[in-house]
Amino acid sequence: MFSSAFSSAFAGVARGYIGPVMAQTALADGAAARASGSGLLIGGKRLIGPAGKVYAFKSPASAATWAENAKGAELRARALVAGDPVKLAAFIERKRAALAVIADRVTAAALRVPDDGRRAALLAEAGFCLVKWG
Repeated sequence: MFSSAFSSAFAGVARGYIGPVMAQTALADGAAARASGSGLLIGGKRLIGPAGKVYAFKSPASAATWAENAKGAELRARALVAGDPVKLAAFIERKRAALAVIADRVTAAALRVPDDGRRAALLAEAGFCLVKWG
């Protein structure tokens, strides 16, 4: 509850940037991916890494591959929800633990990023990581 309220407070400021975990979800939900210079826009937001740096791809093809892989990973995770409840519980427990570690790292990185928009995107990413799998 607190995490979603916390991350939503930064969503407006972060409107120009998106972190990788939120980007996966956005892509699986139908957001468009488009190369922009050496970067990638997901639903119109510039993709940043967990340290707050703007992703730089070697080519539009490598950016498209990243987007397809990210979307596929999210769709495969969602497919597990319809599967075996025992496997699902174990999967969710592993994901929660991994996402909590990511949230800690992203929050720490946000403290070092001078750009307000990227900092807000990292804080929104951290909050999203904490609530993603309930």
